Amino acid sequence: MTVESYSGFAQRHNMMIGVLICGFTTSILFFIMPFGIFFMADIFLVLGCGIGLYFTFKNIKESQSHIKTGIIVGLTGSVLALFLISLFAWILYSLDFGFDFLLFFEYTLSLFLYYGIFYVAVGVMLGYLFGNYYKRRVI
Repeated sequence: MTVESYSGFAQRHNMMIGVLICGFTTSILFFIMPFGIFFMADIFLVLGCGIGLYFTFKNIKESQSHIKTGIIVGLTGSVLALFLISLFAWILYSLDFGFDFLLFFEYTLSLFLYYGIFYVAVGVMLGYLFGNYYKRRVI
């Protein structure tokens, strides 16, 4: 894979790659050090979404709207991060007490109910801020 083909691939799929970077970075950092200040993994969510949004805007197409792209990547990446955190926690719990899929759905639902509004708000705010910054930077 040459640099030109990587650049073309990254530019074609910049939103998808940004979402995956946001979700996996946040969940892996939370898996390594499970803590937060205001809510669960808040520092890691800001860091992961920042890296994912940076990658997205580094490879943005000219036809894409900056603010809309930022909000979509921030929102989707934060929801993916919350889902992956619940998946990792369930796997760790299941290694000790056995696999129970109903427990996974219950734990995921409770995480989305308690922390989902915060994750969505942070993802949308970061997406808007990055989109607004890069929009002003291009103009």
